[in-house]
Amino acid sequence: MQSRRFANPWWLMAGAAAGGLAWAVGLPVWAAAVIGVIIWLTTILVFGFLFASPDPLVPVPDTGCAERARSAAAAFRELAAPLSAEPPVDRMLWRVDEIAASISHLSRRSDELASLSHTLSGDPREHEYAQYVQGRYDEVRHRTQAATSDLENTVARFEGILSARHLSAGGGALDELAAALETIGYGVDIGERIVDDVLGPEPSPGPPVP
Repeated sequence: MQSRRFANPWWLMAGAAAGGLAWAVGLPVWAAAVIGVIIWLTTILVFGFLFASPDPLVPVPDTGCAERARSAAAAFRELAAPLSAEPPVDRMLWRVDEIAASISHLSRRSDELASLSHTLSGDPREHEYAQYVQGRYDEVRHRTQAATSDLENTVARFEGILSARHLSAGGGALDELAAALETIGYGVDIGERIVDDVLGPEPSPGPPVP
């Protein structure tokens, strides 16, 4: 990562431009070369170390959360099958599928954020924006991972409710679980808005081709 700082083309160009200007005003070639090297090293010191951008994120596809969310949704559907037409289970089934789809979508879009941060980090002019994008990336990843864990915990809680036969005692436990799902969904929705603010909303699919 250190060698990447020395090879930054913008900083090499700054040194070359300074050396060229020094030669153009009449300084000897060796003096112009020394000035170019000094400017190049100064630029590396200032932008590469003192005010360095965060190390670029290497965009690695994040399929873990998406797979876990799909598995959790499938497990929830299997548990809820005998009660799928009863409130609030019917609404919970819809919400679980929606959350799993959003987690899968956020996992893919967070990879796009990582790619953008990786691109911006190589340009010193984009230092502040690169930091902003990385911060947004970190928050989206945190929300995605938290929502995935919470969804898995919801499945475990639902299984416990069914095994304890709380249904006969009233729907209070299920109502609490439905409220927990709404909270998870709200957190995922915030992640979606963060991604849209940085990358822009994805275009809606066009009409099917006849």
